[in-house]
Amino acid sequence: MSGTAQALDIKNVRFGQHPDKTRLVIELSGQSDYRTFMIPADSGKPYRLVIDMPDFNWQAGAIPRPAKTSVLDVRSGTLKPGIKRIVVDLSQPAQVISSFLLPKASGKPDRLVIDFKNVSSAQFNQNERKIFGNLKEDGADLNLLIAKQTAEDINTGQSGIADNGIIIPAKKPRLPEAIQAADTPSKPTTPLRKPLIVIDAGHGGADPGALGTDRLKEKNITLAAAKELKRQLEATGRYRVSLTRDTDIYLKLYRRVSIAREKGADLFISLHADSIDKPNVSGASIYTLSNKASDAQTAKLAARENQVDLIAGVDLSHEDKDVANILIDLAMRDTMNQSKFFANTVVAKLNAHGIRILEKPHRYAGFAVLKAPDIPSVLIEMGFMSNSKEARMLSTSEYQRKMAAALIKSIDAYFEKVRKNGA
Repeated sequence: MSGTAQALDIKNVRFGQHPDKTRLVIELSGQSDYRTFMIPADSGKPYRLVIDMPDFNWQAGAIPRPAKTSVLDVRSGTLKPGIKRIVVDLSQPAQVISSFLLPKASGKPDRLVIDFKNVSSAQFNQNERKIFGNLKEDGADLNLLIAKQTAEDINTGQSGIADNGIIIPAKKPRLPEAIQAADTPSKPTTPLRKPLIVIDAGHGGADPGALGTDRLKEKNITLAAAKELKRQLEATGRYRVSLTRDTDIYLKLYRRVSIAREKGADLFISLHADSIDKPNVSGASIYTLSNKASDAQTAKLAARENQVDLIAGVDLSHEDKDVANILIDLAMRDTMNQSKFFANTVVAKLNAHGIRILEKPHRYAGFAVLKAPDIPSVLIEMGFMSNSKEARMLSTSEYQRKMAAALIKSIDAYFEKVRKNGA
């Protein structure tokens, strides 16, 4: 098998922590040859997991890192003409258990899967040069490349890991002086990448969402608000933006999550407008994922929203494999922490912009659209359709501009925090 016919893209990199191993999944734009092995700690360098592949374009953004993992950093660069390398720094010795390629299927791209586990130093030494994969080198060239290239590795610049567990790829590539003096190989690169924000306009099509006075429908308000937020975000020049829907169509909840994951989103924002049996209640609230709802009202809301997929005759819990797998993927915890930080930032910025919020605005629920295991996600209830005054206000372009402006400040603050943690 060979994937060198056209340029290969590394679309996403993620880790999953399991009781007996750590799983590394690299999403690819097509099938490819590869080679993976371990390198010992030396000269102040940590233990390293190395993956060599034919030339590729690095398109992965921030990389979620599961709690209690040995992964310290992830970098990429040029090993030699025609071959690039991914290096995973580890805090302790490890050994590759298995590696395999998964062909694209069911909407998922081609994937390279590498399972590895922590071992003792003695066990590491016994398997140090064991190589997995089918990418070949001429003669004994592999050992030469190991000796020459890993002394300084393929540093792509000052990368780092935030205290919240998000690996920040280097933004300013540099070539180590030792390698420059040796034979001046191609300069390693990690392309600059604007964060991608996916905005989800709640409901749509056969599902109108909550209904307000004057025939106002939640689905129309959320779509208008999503388009305004997209317009303002793109006007900053700092972000790429995509909508899960830009017309009045029905989307299953799991499909909204899938769209964000397929596009490699760095942040997912779902816009809604609430409705309860108390017409005097008004104000915005922000939800992040929890296995348990924060109060009875929240539990009822989550149950009602998640049942929307039954309109199409399919129960989400029986169809979405990603959602089913999150219970065993501890990487979700880091994503949830990122989501909570962003939600608290939204609360502060809405307040600062004079937007009315509930007394306890940051709430927790098991919304299906928040269950992407590797994308920080929030659901924003912009107000209450059951409050006639607020419903009319939500439908105005003036209020939608005001809401979007506050959310942009929140998004700016969030990504500034991410950048500082990666410095």
